[in-house]
Amino acid sequence: MQNAAIASLGLDWIYVPFDVEPGALEDAVRGLRALGFLGANCTVPLKERVGRYLDALDSEAARSGSVNTIVRGEDGSLTGYSTDGPGLIWDLRRHGLDPAGKRVLVWGAGGSARSIACSLAGACATITIANRTVERAKQVAELVCGASVGFDNPRYTDAVAEADLLINTTTLGMGDGAMPPLPDLFPTPRQAVYDLVYAPAVTPLLERAAQAGCRTANGLGMLVCQGALSLSLWTGMPPDSMPIDAMTAALGDASS
Repeated sequence: MQNAAIASLGLDWIYVPFDVEPGALEDAVRGLRALGFLGANCTVPLKERVGRYLDALDSEAARSGSVNTIVRGEDGSLTGYSTDGPGLIWDLRRHGLDPAGKRVLVWGAGGSARSIACSLAGACATITIANRTVERAKQVAELVCGASVGFDNPRYTDAVAEADLLINTTTLGMGDGAMPPLPDLFPTPRQAVYDLVYAPAVTPLLERAAQAGCRTANGLGMLVCQGALSLSLWTGMPPDSMPIDAMTAALGDASS
């Protein structure tokens, strides 16, 4: 996806993957510095750990405690950003699902959930974090003055029922046939459901939501949008000039 965008922009760059064990993360960041990398992305489980090894964090990354994008400055300093939440908001709006003024239930409390919750709050949504481990849900909810609930709490059904938009940030459904716990009779046609999982394209959660008559979307668009925002940070070019069509096409080619 990123290499397709880089080629479209005519840049003499290349985007390559590295498998970094959590215990080697500090050394990996030293390697970025030593080799003069222009930037990098971080994925699970490194998003919540890498910030301590960087020189600075932007406000979104500092607030969420999650970094998925690293940018090297002209002075060689490394700054951490989070494009997950802004990427989701961008894609929600592309699907006509602007979260402004909506009640949103977020399943999960990891790095992506933290960034997403902060961006949803910035978009004027009312947020409830639902997670199996209640303490982690509370930690994320406190970031955005939201509510939190455990899956086994009697209030969980009410939290699902009250939501206008349900967002899965967990890995449930990623090839395992699972989904976040849904009470009987939910979701309903008035609700929209967004699943960050994009492989398979139709997760068990999205299948159930579609059968209920909900508006649905998977996380492929968010993947593209957060990647476009990362590329925008590395190039200094505005996000709306990023070749989103080329990036989306490359993902389609890779999955075929």
